[in-house]
Amino acid sequence: MALRIGSTLQEAGYRLFSRTGAILLAAFFALMIGFQALINTIVAISFTRLGFGEATAALPLTLDIPLSVAGAGVAVGSVVSLYLTIVSFRTFVAGARDSFPDGAFTRNVPLAMVNVLVGGIVYGLLVFIGSLLLLIPGIFAYVVFIFMMPYIIVEDRNFVAALKESYRLTEGDRVALFVLLFIVIAAAALVGGIVGLIGALALPQPAAQLPTVVIQPLVSLYSTAVIAVAFEQLSETDGIPPSAPSEDGKPTTAL
Repeated sequence: MALRIGSTLQEAGYRLFSRTGAILLAAFFALMIGFQALINTIVAISFTRLGFGEATAALPLTLDIPLSVAGAGVAVGSVVSLYLTIVSFRTFVAGARDSFPDGAFTRNVPLAMVNVLVGGIVYGLLVFIGSLLLLIPGIFAYVVFIFMMPYIIVEDRNFVAALKESYRLTEGDRVALFVLLFIVIAAAALVGGIVGLIGALALPQPAAQLPTVVIQPLVSLYSTAVIAVAFEQLSETDGIPPSAPSEDGKPTTAL
């Protein structure tokens, strides 16, 4: 059975706009506001030290804290974002709408973080290098390895196994996956552009950034839900349900 684009988009919306999805969305909203405030603070302090203090007046959400504290906050926020992404994938793949699935917050979190981080770098390099080769190989790499994170996060695979399994799982559905991802990316760009334009035209300069800060977590979490639903759908079609153990019956998260 081929990937069903319409039902994937619809089901992702159902899972996002549920009790668990709302909790995750609220957490990402809070994180994004704090993260943006820290970034703006770093920019404001840097500009002031360079003698461009007047330029910082246009920056909203700045904090009266030292540069080192803001930098540490960004590092902590990045870790929290990665953790919430792990919880999100486990929740959306399981289709848990009313309560979070067992182990969503605690199972193999440190190793999952390491593998997602290292795997994300490798994945990004593959897409980047492929994009330099007339773009098509980059798009191909983006599509065929799109399920690397679900394999790491949900099935406890290491990033090498996850890349291999993602390549295998996408066979026969790569065109449909490309169309699905194109729809999501195009819609995200359109919504982001409209919201950003409205913010720039309708709000005073210090607040013009706020609509984008609000819409970004929604778009990002919906994209996560789409990938999770597509992963679940293709895994069931493949005959191996999500969260299945590895071939030897043991988790393979370790690097």
